[in-house]
Amino acid sequence: MPFVPDFTTPFRYRLNPHLADVTLRARRWMLESDLVDDAHVLEYEMARIPELMAAAYPSACADDLLLSCDLMGIMFAIEDEDCGSHPQHSVAGIATRCKAMVQVMDGVDPGTDDPVVLAFSDTWHRLCDGMSDTWVARHRSNWKDFLDNHYTWEPVVVAEHGMPELEDYLRDRAYACGMYVLYDWSERFSADRAEIPRPALEDPRLATLHRDCIHTIIAINDTHSLEREIRRDDPVPNLLKVLMHHEHLSVEQSVERAKKMLADAIEDYLEVEFDYLAHWWRSGLPPRQMGAVEQRLRDMRNWMSSNCRWHYIAPRYDHVARDPERDRPGLPTQPRGLQDMDA
Repeated sequence: MPFVPDFTTPFRYRLNPHLADVTLRARRWMLESDLVDDAHVLEYEMARIPELMAAAYPSACADDLLLSCDLMGIMFAIEDEDCGSHPQHSVAGIATRCKAMVQVMDGVDPGTDDPVVLAFSDTWHRLCDGMSDTWVARHRSNWKDFLDNHYTWEPVVVAEHGMPELEDYLRDRAYACGMYVLYDWSERFSADRAEIPRPALEDPRLATLHRDCIHTIIAINDTHSLEREIRRDDPVPNLLKVLMHHEHLSVEQSVERAKKMLADAIEDYLEVEFDYLAHWWRSGLPPRQMGAVEQRLRDMRNWMSSNCRWHYIAPRYDHVARDPERDRPGLPTQPRGLQDMDA
């Protein structure tokens, strides 16, 4: 299929000013944590994780941006090792690793020398520093959902159950992409670590905003990754594969559906966001809590913009050629003068 050049979002794209320094530190941490070695570090560099996180959290301090890169590095490591065309672990092995990561969150020593589990232990304790027990419990639950999905759905769903229906796919893919984990980071990576009050978290409109944001992530990522997945005979389902299988669409028609899904999700997001924000402004939340609500909304916009632009700069999906100058760690990814423009 041809590369699709016209995905876009209406949200501002900004890069964190600590990007250059953090890029080098994140690469060093991945090597020192044995998540990559010298033979595979190129694949890590091609993923361009620091750029993705720098635009997702443009206001985070350097240490928090580094932590976000380290956490995302772990997510990428388990995704590539467990769910690619040549998985390095059996389903049972994937489950053992994920359950060990859960033990880390429960304060139990899993007694393993798995580099992923050890790296996760390091990042988990850094992540929870200064956060309330309520936030930690919520975040632990979201991580457990992500990890459970990782070994019960991603590696086996097509082989055991066939290609899922669209509604089932979107529901399970929402957990597979890890966004419910990432949403919590808006509180942790804010300057004052303010937390969203429970009533605002449980507002059904926020659930709708979360879903809309996730649908933009799925539409963009699944379209960009399709060619690579087909070439690698990747068994993990994909939005376009689902549409082609169940609705008998061509590749081009399924791409158009993905574009419409993106446009519809953003249109709905903007409408619901206005209503949600106005309601909680009228409710008289204390300024610190209202600030946390606003930060969550800003970070969802940042995630949509960052994810969209990242797919145009990352050689990971092969339609972007690797350039030794551009892809050298620490270099900016956008021409001067474009970093603060709306997409």
